[in-house]
Amino acid sequence: MAYILRYNKKWMLAIILIGAVSLMFTVFTLFKKPPVPPLPIRDLRSYWPTPLEEAVCQPKIYVYKAPKSFQVPKDVQKGRCRESNYNSEILLHDQLIDPSSPIYKYYVTEDPEEANFFFIPFFGACYLYNCWSENNWTWDERCDVDTKYVDPMMDMVMNDFPYWNKNGGRDHFMVHPMDQTFTYYQNNERFQPAIFLKTVGDKREKWMHRHRYHRDIVIPSATGIVHRVRANPLDYLNADGQPKKGRRDIFALFQGCCPTVKPEDEYSNGIRSLIFQYFSHYPGYEIGENVADDEYIEKLSRSKYGLSPMGWTLDTTRIWEFIAFGVVPVVIADGIIEPFEFDVDWDSFIVRIRRDEAHRLDEILRNIDDKTYELKRKNLWEHGRRVGLEKDAWHYIVRDLCRMENIHEPVNLHLGY
Repeated sequence: MAYILRYNKKWMLAIILIGAVSLMFTVFTLFKKPPVPPLPIRDLRSYWPTPLEEAVCQPKIYVYKAPKSFQVPKDVQKGRCRESNYNSEILLHDQLIDPSSPIYKYYVTEDPEEANFFFIPFFGACYLYNCWSENNWTWDERCDVDTKYVDPMMDMVMNDFPYWNKNGGRDHFMVHPMDQTFTYYQNNERFQPAIFLKTVGDKREKWMHRHRYHRDIVIPSATGIVHRVRANPLDYLNADGQPKKGRRDIFALFQGCCPTVKPEDEYSNGIRSLIFQYFSHYPGYEIGENVADDEYIEKLSRSKYGLSPMGWTLDTTRIWEFIAFGVVPVVIADGIIEPFEFDVDWDSFIVRIRRDEAHRLDEILRNIDDKTYELKRKNLWEHGRRVGLEKDAWHYIVRDLCRMENIHEPVNLHLGY
């Protein structure tokens, strides 16, 4: 009898075990999440960002030619001003006037009667940078910029040609690439109707007097490594944006000002105090002041993340060095307006950290898994770096110009990418 009971217990246990397994399999089958297929491609015009070659319009741009009597001399443009991070005004101008440039071929006309827009060759930043260099870097010196440069330039545009007066200057544009934008010039009211291209985009109320929302276009900045040294990232990186030698073994890079900044300082809103006083001691972080160009380029080619904290303004020129070298930027600048936000998906290739989260910088970056990092890096290399002045900045500028003047004449530019 005992044997029969033991025998039945074994069967009962087996039956219970089989039943439990069957129940678990049934529950797993019922609640298993089926794989979700990607959505099919519908209509390219419904997607954002729109492919760059699908232009909003293809306008004609006429470039005024300022006489030597007041224009900044060529040797100053190519010499002293080339070293400046404010050099975007000259870089953009030179792309427009070079007949071999694709930008000239796409947009420029030598006949002002057929022009949709008029570019004013105003090099105020170059004028002032040269002025400061000749006056022991006295930053409030102006060297009569209004009477010797602003007024002659605007007299030419307004009085020697009829086009400013036809539309009240609304179809004219010029570059203001310095921190304080147009406010360096006492007579800036003369060119206020024009569209401004500027390297500073700021949503904060404190600086609204320097920004004209919906009449300014935020553009990339010039930068020493790319535009002065003219370093070619492909000398250091392969076609996929990875180092030709070694790997990206620097976790986070920052080379810049200022190691003595305090948490309560206005400069950088104190953010850089955390970078120099704390994160400089963290493993994988390469933190320091400016270094020699060759050393910095070598570090750029080895870095995963590049720290872009605000300085006196929200933008920083080093972000364009990071982008050119495939380094994922970490932007710490609350309220920044990045260039061409209507057309560029910045969040697909940068990391944003708010000032009140800056103390968690390492935690935030370490929690980004390899797959997410690689997706950002790939988006940066394939799309983000095309925003730079040396790449497709003019195509993005033109998109914004078309929108500002409500010109909607879609055309495919056949850029091939």
